[in-house]
Amino acid sequence: MALKNQTKLLFAEKLEEMLESMTLEQVRIVELCKRAGTISQTFYYHFRDKYELVAWIFLYDFSLVFGDPRPDYSKNKIIESLKQIEKRRIFYLKTYTDQSQNSINRYIQNFNVQTAITAVKYSRGGEELTETEINKIKYYSYGMMGLFSEWLTGANKLTIDKLAEFQYERTPDFLKRAYKEYPFHSSKLFKEDF
Repeated sequence: MALKNQTKLLFAEKLEEMLESMTLEQVRIVELCKRAGTISQTFYYHFRDKYELVAWIFLYDFSLVFGDPRPDYSKNKIIESLKQIEKRRIFYLKTYTDQSQNSINRYIQNFNVQTAITAVKYSRGGEELTETEINKIKYYSYGMMGLFSEWLTGANKLTIDKLAEFQYERTPDFLKRAYKEYPFHSSKLFKEDF
């Protein structure tokens, strides 16, 4: 692993530790750097702010599951992704419930929609989506993120297996086909090579 990513993972680890006892809003970069044994300039070399670090952690976790060079979209891949989130449940709970303008909820929504649009275009050789298809993607994404939020907060008692099955079965057919062909690891949506 590159030294650059090791430094980012150190910041991620220290942020997670801080979120065990405080909200994301209370996290200060100076304190994060102190806990990481670095200076603020090191943090700002890698990230604009704490919200960009949160987004990087999400992308890192996503890449652990979907970064495989072989395209695979299945119930099992969704289970793997949910289990990865479960490992960082406190982190995701604290960051997902943050309602600032830079919330991870909005970031993930945008990521999901843009990834879906990119995957469908890829599967069609660059052909644009119809307005109806884009709205179906948004409807699916917004609904699944709402259900995900309920699962994360404990308001919905679905097991990981049942949530993954529900998500997979309700993925629009055109999107499911596209995801089965799409090489997520090579997506320009990833700003980093993990």
